[in-house]
Amino acid sequence: MREPGLTYAELEWRDNGQPLSRAYGDVYFSTASGLEESRYVFLQHNALAERWAGLGDGERFTIGETGFGTGLNFLAAWALWQKTAPKSARLHFFSVEKCPLRPQDLHRALALWPQLQPFARLLLDNYPALPAQGVHRLQFGQVTLTLLIGEASEALQSLRLQQEQRDRQADAWFLDGFAPAKNPDMWTPPLFASIAALSRPGATFATFTCAGPVRHSLRDAGFTWRKVPGFARKREMLCGALHSVLTSQTAATRWYLPPEPPKRPQSAAVIGAGISGATVARALAERGVRVRIFERGATPGSGGSGNDQGILYAKLSPKPGPNGDFNLHALLFAQRYYRQHCAQVAHFNGLLQLAQTDRERCLQQQVAETLAEHNSQTLAHTVTSTEASALAGVDLAFCGLYFPQAGWLEPQKVCAALLEHNNIELCCDTAIEQLEQCNAGWWLHTGEKTFEANAVILCGARDICSFPQTAPLPLNPIRGQVSVAKTTAASRQLKVALCGEGYITPEHRGSQSFGATFRLKETALKIRDSEHRANLETLAALLPQLSRDFSSQALSGRAALRAATPDYLPVAGPVPNWTSLDTTYVGLRKNRKQLIQQTAQYQRGLYVMGGLGSRGFTYAPLAAEVLTAWILGETLPVTAGLARALHPARFAIRNLGKNRSAVTG
Repeated sequence: MREPGLTYAELEWRDNGQPLSRAYGDVYFSTASGLEESRYVFLQHNALAERWAGLGDGERFTIGETGFGTGLNFLAAWALWQKTAPKSARLHFFSVEKCPLRPQDLHRALALWPQLQPFARLLLDNYPALPAQGVHRLQFGQVTLTLLIGEASEALQSLRLQQEQRDRQADAWFLDGFAPAKNPDMWTPPLFASIAALSRPGATFATFTCAGPVRHSLRDAGFTWRKVPGFARKREMLCGALHSVLTSQTAATRWYLPPEPPKRPQSAAVIGAGISGATVARALAERGVRVRIFERGATPGSGGSGNDQGILYAKLSPKPGPNGDFNLHALLFAQRYYRQHCAQVAHFNGLLQLAQTDRERCLQQQVAETLAEHNSQTLAHTVTSTEASALAGVDLAFCGLYFPQAGWLEPQKVCAALLEHNNIELCCDTAIEQLEQCNAGWWLHTGEKTFEANAVILCGARDICSFPQTAPLPLNPIRGQVSVAKTTAASRQLKVALCGEGYITPEHRGSQSFGATFRLKETALKIRDSEHRANLETLAALLPQLSRDFSSQALSGRAALRAATPDYLPVAGPVPNWTSLDTTYVGLRKNRKQLIQQTAQYQRGLYVMGGLGSRGFTYAPLAAEVLTAWILGETLPVTAGLARALHPARFAIRNLGKNRSAVTG
């Protein structure tokens, strides 16, 4: 597993239960009363109670913070929000932390505040098992926490898409962290430049410090400030607002950005009610957008998401790069997501990823060493074949990684559960044949009926490319056939999901699923005996006795199509005008690093999410959050670099960099 850029906070505990940072020799909050200090410095001097009481229905308010620490400021803000804000309004709190607390330390620190325990328990339940470097999105109904792990100025810079209207999200700032005299590396001009670039005009700030370098950096970044009485024994503190909006220079070609930020759609049409469409529809509906979702089949999940059982897993990588980053963050997010949205059909009682080759054993060992180094065995840890057998309830010949918080799901029921929302209208047996742009957005034609929506999101696996607007996307079809056997006395002993070269799930309603085949660029859906035999052979390498038992049965099964991209990352984002992309960035054919200031045209209100391959249930929740951020202009749930790595236009830009046309291979 790649080095997660993680250094946990090393703490000392005072007799009064207060934590102190060994690295900085400073306390996390006031010895007088940390909670009252937070309320006085940050809540009162940003005038949050008054501002929140005046919010309109569905309005969003965003707070940025430097120094998450124990999360006390976040919890205090959340408690005040619940008392003062309209129920339909949304709070987005993003905070950066270089050295996060270990879960047990966080639990101990927050136990000091009994009045915050309802909020603290939710935070602790959702705290990342591995708070690796990057962005972690935690959702609590109308309140969202985006936790950035890394050095402060770099982490805040990583959120920027280099477009003023998109980047300027923060309405208020909590400038916290250890004192400038003890942590000068954080309180630097680049930090304040990033704060200003992420602030709306007039955004307020408050901070406990009154140090001269802080005042000067705030002024240089465009903020006005004033001194006010500090909390308890502190004589003075600062508060103020962004007065001068300074325009930053573009440092790279912004091929990933439509020329204008999106207007919030009142209505959206989602095509495809599999896991991609269901997660996107749910994300939009929860933000107050009216969603109509179209499914050509009779029920949600009629396509690739329609198996009886499916496993939740990710291929953690020991190598740095976007694939490893996305797999890790997608798995962490998905585990939280399904527990919150459909726990009744998500059976997360453990999953074993078995190492059937020497190469896989070596890779798993590297992953496990990193997890152990950072005390993150609650995400995954290695087990011997003996230990794996005890966990699984059946004899296994392989060691592996055990994921205690993963497992298996009931795919169709997951999709159906996600679509149960007042803002979602489900239209089954409805195939959209044609898209046509109109003044209000898009017309969707079935051949018999026409529907209208402000925004359209294509989520139908390979069907995405059946529309001319998205035909250039390199989505390769993959036929997969899963086999289903009746449970036997031996197979009933299996207690957790297993995956390796293939997979098998525990018993559910008298049957078990195993497989699945992987036939690239095949599109036929007829069940094949040859693929049942292939699935049995794959199973035999894991569980020979079960394979023999199942061989005597008349197996049932299901074949469906998935879609994958050439780099095996999903596509999630706005769809460009392909001709405009080709002509605007033609200079990249001669120099792929050339800075081109112009931006290509995009197909206004058209978005895509697909290419999830065989890990759709792991990838979809986080990819849907990325897409929703594009549609609504929200703060990204991933770094800007990872958002570019998921962007639908990335393959066209790579083609140009190889001196090819944007839309040819």
